[in-house]
Amino acid sequence: MEVLERIQAWHKAQVERGRDPTLGVRIETLRERPGWSVQIDLAGTQLSGLTLAPYKEGATDRDWLAYRIKDDRFEGIGDPTKLQALLFAFLDLADRTLAGLGRAPQREKR
Repeated sequence: MEVLERIQAWHKAQVERGRDPTLGVRIETLRERPGWSVQIDLAGTQLSGLTLAPYKEGATDRDWLAYRIKDDRFEGIGDPTKLQALLFAFLDLADRTLAGLGRAPQREKR
């Protein structure tokens, strides 16, 4: 459950910084084929304006994922087993970006 705790902490930190709470994280199932869709709004966060070339891996109906940043939003899709991988991809990107900016990633204290 670590990935869910980290996404929750990231979203909470953004709202506490005054970000519009209607922006955030959307996780849905795909309609056109089995799989997941993850959309995370970056507007109003330290990640706003970040660019990322599209990334794809896997080429079969049972093993694939892809993600990118478009219009200030992280967008990822993947097969039914890739929800955690998509969330980790976003969190890794956020952690690396914030570390590069000299800011520690925000983690919720227990």
